[in-house]
Amino acid sequence: MRLLSYDPWNALQHLQTEIERAFEQPHGFGLSGRGAFPPVNVFRGKDGYVARFEVPGLAPEDLSIETHGRTLTVSGKRETPEPAEGSIHRRECWTGEFSRSLQLPEDAATGNASAECKHGVLTVSIPHREEARPRRISVQAS
Repeated sequence: MRLLSYDPWNALQHLQTEIERAFEQPHGFGLSGRGAFPPVNVFRGKDGYVARFEVPGLAPEDLSIETHGRTLTVSGKRETPEPAEGSIHRRECWTGEFSRSLQLPEDAATGNASAECKHGVLTVSIPHREEARPRRISVQAS
């Protein structure tokens, strides 16, 4: 009979991997949070929602933005040219195809969204739906 030995180093590595996975996929709702690409900040302004995606090194023509219902999807491809001579010493920059989808609130008018890419930041503006905007009602004397 062979006895299994306990290796505390492997146990700590496994624990670290599980903790990192939990932070990258909070609540088990798919890829979001740290480690998702491209990283995004979304906030609500008085006129609508703004999503700012960090896409360094990508030109506007490398990006695709689509809406389907309340879902906003940004996708594209980032390529890094291989060195003309020599070999790679270290590679940390991520390359390849990517896609990131966000579920927007019901009052977002995705059909009227606009986008701008400047200095490696893609800004997508989504106005509020007309019926969700506050409107002023005038009071008439009787």
